[in-house]
Amino acid sequence: MYRKFFLSLIFTASVAAALSSCDDNNEPDTPPATDPTVGRTVLVYMAANNNLGSNYYDELDLNEMLEGAKAGDIGADGRLLVYHSDYHKVPELLEVTATGLDTLKLYDYDGLSVSSERMLEVFDDLTELAPARQYGIVLWSHATGWLQDGIADEMDAPLSPQSFGSDSGKTMNVTTLARTLEAGPDWSFVYFDCCYMGSVETMYELRNAAPTIVASVTELPSPGMPYNLNLKHFFAEGEPDLIGAAKETFNSYDQLAGQDRTCTMSVISTAGLDALARSAKDIFSKANGTLPAGYVPQKFTNTTTWSCNYFDLRDYLRTLCLDGEDERFDGAAAAFAAFEDALDQAVLYEAATPWLWNQVPLTEHCGLSTFIMRTPDDAAHKAYTTLSWWTDVASALTFE
Repeated sequence: MYRKFFLSLIFTASVAAALSSCDDNNEPDTPPATDPTVGRTVLVYMAANNNLGSNYYDELDLNEMLEGAKAGDIGADGRLLVYHSDYHKVPELLEVTATGLDTLKLYDYDGLSVSSERMLEVFDDLTELAPARQYGIVLWSHATGWLQDGIADEMDAPLSPQSFGSDSGKTMNVTTLARTLEAGPDWSFVYFDCCYMGSVETMYELRNAAPTIVASVTELPSPGMPYNLNLKHFFAEGEPDLIGAAKETFNSYDQLAGQDRTCTMSVISTAGLDALARSAKDIFSKANGTLPAGYVPQKFTNTTTWSCNYFDLRDYLRTLCLDGEDERFDGAAAAFAAFEDALDQAVLYEAATPWLWNQVPLTEHCGLSTFIMRTPDDAAHKAYTTLSWWTDVASALTFE
């Protein structure tokens, strides 16, 4: 009898345990799924279907990434993906790991890497295949900054404006690049591993794309950044160390000699660009755009001054405001001081070697370049009037 009573208790307890393991829908509990999300995924968007790819600079950089990955610089809470559009080959999405390169996806060869359609496709694949709490992007290719003379794009029709990238001779204009980046994930940073993207026109167009942007106002030598040194900065604990990455790039060239010692680097806080634009517009609205006789602006190309499209922003605005110690308009000194304050807030880091290609002295470098209009007709140059900087700022300039 006691045995029957004891067995009855066991049966009752077993039923209760079984019932307690069911939810309201009588579905058994399932073990919690492992969260595949990492802290930070960085995408290197490598548009190399051009002479950079045919000369294997992409392969050199991929090897540098592998070196950094093997050293543990990505870490357990990070992932490094590369969209690799190689020279005359099928584009692929790769993951760089400590053990090698893993192919995640192959793309249609006919799609241009400099189209917003392809770039957005890659962004969708990025967030699906490598979900993260934070994303960063490195844009790798040729580039020409603000110049608007590339292909027409579905995000910018009917304009036919060049800016970032080169694929089969086609490029993506900066206005399209801005809207495409804004349509992607929330980027923690944009790093331009390419030439001329450090113009105020480009930065202002991209001010809503990411809080921090790294770029160069001049040509960047073909080897680009040292990925084996920079990965640890991209995957730094807490927030990416963009100043550290920019310094690594700059120092790697500054330690060289002769024409190889050439580099400019800037780290821009986009939160400061609206105040910078307001202070620049205040100067443009009061200044006479006709430049003083004998003024030689700081150029950032190894070309003639007349054919150059990139000049030092601070040097130019100082010339609009001051002739030596004399003000060129009432309140010019105060207006220029306000601009310098705004510039200090926008430019977190800037550095320049003494010379560009050992031929152009770099005596002025504020971290941002700009286009100089010498006459009102210059506004039509390379579709300058399609840029937000023109609409919001530079259009206030008048000539006497």
